[in-house]
Amino acid sequence: MAMTPAYALAHVFMPNLVKLKGAATVIGVIERKEKFFFDQVWGQAHVEHLPQLTAQDRGDYKVGVIDLPKPKEMGEAFMVGIVAKKGDPSVGRLFLLEHDYVLSKKADRTVVTEREGTRHTKHFDGPVLTGTFETDAGAFIDAFMELLIPTKVAKKEDRSW
Repeated sequence: MAMTPAYALAHVFMPNLVKLKGAATVIGVIERKEKFFFDQVWGQAHVEHLPQLTAQDRGDYKVGVIDLPKPKEMGEAFMVGIVAKKGDPSVGRLFLLEHDYVLSKKADRTVVTEREGTRHTKHFDGPVLTGTFETDAGAFIDAFMELLIPTKVAKKEDRSW
């Protein structure tokens, strides 16, 4: 896959920004709706974009979501989700809602992935997008929060530790 500007934005520039500034700092910027903070990132990728931002508290976590320019190629992302643990700014994770194409069905889909350093993990199919940012961002958050706060609690005897 060729590295397009939109791919570099999602997989290189945004993760680097979160690593350098810290997840809690970036989420704070999202909460305050300071869109200008991301101008340097769009400039690095040579794209023009006025992002939509949303933030939520989810249990022990603060979450921020930024939309990205609409993907045209597989692997480019619709949104970036950033998670920080309240009271521990060293804990942060970065999720992407990526564009994918299923050849056998000849249909587009979304995939929830995670970036950690150079590691890129595909977790599962993402939500179907409605075109409404707040609705789509909420569905994206619900999806990746399942990795942090599973809805099914394991029984004590089921634990391997």
